[in-house]
Amino acid sequence: MMLDEGSLPSPVDTALRDARRHFLFAALFSGLVNLLYLVPSIFMLQVYDRVVPTRGGTTLVFLIVILAIALAALSILDLSRMRLLLRASVRLEKRAAPQVLQRILAATAASPAMRTTAIRDLDTLRGVLTGPAILALFDLPWAPIYIGVCFLLHPWIGGFALFAAILLVGIALAGERATGRAAMETQSRATAKGRIADYTVQSAETARALGMREALVRLQLTARADVVARQGRLAQTSGTFLAVTKFLRQLFQSLALALGAWLAIHQSISMGSIFAASLLVGRALAPVEQILGSWKNVLAARAAYGGLRAFLTLPDDAAPRTALPRPRGQLVATGVTVLAPGTDRVLLDAVDISVSPGEIVALIGPSGAGKSTLLRVLAGALAHDRGEVRIDGTSLADWDREALGLHMGYMPQTPTLFPATVTANIARFVFARAGDVPDAAALDAMVVDAATRAGAHEAIQRFANGYDTMLTVREAGGLSAGQRQLVAFARALFGRPALLVLDEPNAHLDLNGQAALMRVLAALRAEGAAIVVSTHRPELLQIADRVMIVRDGRLDAITAPGRAPIAQPAQAETGA
Repeated sequence: MMLDEGSLPSPVDTALRDARRHFLFAALFSGLVNLLYLVPSIFMLQVYDRVVPTRGGTTLVFLIVILAIALAALSILDLSRMRLLLRASVRLEKRAAPQVLQRILAATAASPAMRTTAIRDLDTLRGVLTGPAILALFDLPWAPIYIGVCFLLHPWIGGFALFAAILLVGIALAGERATGRAAMETQSRATAKGRIADYTVQSAETARALGMREALVRLQLTARADVVARQGRLAQTSGTFLAVTKFLRQLFQSLALALGAWLAIHQSISMGSIFAASLLVGRALAPVEQILGSWKNVLAARAAYGGLRAFLTLPDDAAPRTALPRPRGQLVATGVTVLAPGTDRVLLDAVDISVSPGEIVALIGPSGAGKSTLLRVLAGALAHDRGEVRIDGTSLADWDREALGLHMGYMPQTPTLFPATVTANIARFVFARAGDVPDAAALDAMVVDAATRAGAHEAIQRFANGYDTMLTVREAGGLSAGQRQLVAFARALFGRPALLVLDEPNAHLDLNGQAALMRVLAALRAEGAAIVVSTHRPELLQIADRVMIVRDGRLDAITAPGRAPIAQPAQAETGA
C-alpha cells in the first residue's frame, strides 16, 4: 500500500525517537545526580548534629570519605549524562542532516529563504541538546523532591520553599510572554538583514560603479539599527526578568537560612538543619533560574523544531522512484500553469509544448514573458501548480530525479558554478555519488569529451590551471561571463544527455562562440537529442525546427523557419 508522504514521520522526529534511549538514561542519571546533590546537606546535618556534639573525629573521617565518594559519583554521572546528550545530538545529525540537505536541494516548492533557514534550524536544535537548557529541564522535575525534603525538615521550611518556587515559575512564565513574540520577530528580522548584507557584499563592485555605495551603507545602517534596537529591548526585558530571578533566589536562600535559625532558636529544628534548609531551597530554585537564563535557547529550539517540521513536509522531488530505462528525450507538457509564490499572479498560463528526439525548439519573447520559468519547469528545477510534464510518456513526478538528471542537460540563464575545480563542475560531482562511478581515467575522458563538444576545451586549457582551476563562490573564480557560460554548457553536455534545456546559452558568446554553439546543437540534433532553447538573438533561430513565441506566460504563436546553413567562422578565441 502506498503511503502519502505527508503521513510519514518527520526525519527529525524519527531521529529524536531513535535517541529516546539516550534521553531516558540521561533522565535516570539526572535523577541520581539530583539525589547525590542532597549529600552535602546530609553531610552538614551529620557534622553539626553528630560530630560536633560528640567530638567524634572518627565519625568525621568516615563522613568525609563518604562525601568524597558520593561527589565523585555525582561528577561521573553528570559527565555521563552530558555524553549521552552529546550522542543524541550526533544521532540527530546523522539521521536528520542527510534528509534535510536532500530536501534543501530537492524541494522545488521551497523558497531560497526556507532553504537557508532549514540547516540553521537543524544546527540550533542540535546545539540545544548539549546546552544548559536541556540540563535545566532534566533537573526541573526534581525541584518538588527538594521541596518535599524541606517539608521533612519542617513544614514552615517546606511551605517557604513551595512559595518561592511558585513565585519564580510565575516570573519565568511572565518573562516568556513578554519576550516570546519579540524574540521570534527579532530573529526573523536579523536573518533577513543577514541575507541582504550578504547580497550587498557580493554586489559591491556594481554599487561602486553606479554610485550606490553611500545609499547602500545608509540602508544597511538603518536595517542594522532596527535589529540592534530590537535586540537591545529584548535583552533589556529578558535581563530584567533574569536579574529579578537571581535576586529573589539569593534572597530566598538567605531567608531560608534565617527561617532555619529562627526555628532552631525555638528548638523546632537542629543546628545542622539551618544550613541544610538553605542548601535545599537553593537547589529547588536553581533549575527555574537556569531555564530563565537559557530561555532564549529554549525559544530558539522550539522555533527551529517547528520550522524543520514544516520544511520537511514539502514534497521531496528527489525521493527514490522505480528505475526506468534511459530516456529517449520525448518531452510533452500539457496545461502547465505556474503561479508567483504566495500570490494568484500567473507566470505561466496553461502552456502546452512538445519536443521530440532529434528536434530543436526555440523559445523567443520579451524579457519577463515566462521563457525562463517554462524552461525551469521542463527541467524539473521548478514545481508547477497545475498541468503535467511527461518524459517518454512518464510523468516527471514518477521519474527518479537523480537518475533522470544524469540524462538531462540543463543550463540556467545565469550559469551557476560551484566552489570546486572545473573538472568537478563539469562532471556534476559524479565521483561523490553513492554506488558505481567511473574510474578517474574514464571520468576525465568524459569531462574532456563534454568540454570539446561544447567548444570549451581550448578556453579551459588557457585557464590558470586548466581543468584543475579552482573556482570560488565569487564570480566563479575570476572567469568571465562567457567562460562561465562555456563551462556550464560543457556540464550540460556531460554524459551525452538525451534531453537538453538551455536558457539563453549564447547570451555572453562572441560571433565565433555563437557559431560554434550552433554547430554543436545541430550535431546533437543529428544524434537524436531533444533540445529546448531560449534566446534573444535571432542567429540561433537558423537551426531551430520550430520557434515558439512566449508572451505574458502564454505561447501565442508557432512558426517553422527553414533551416539556414551554419556559417563557418574564422579561427578566433571563444568566450567573452
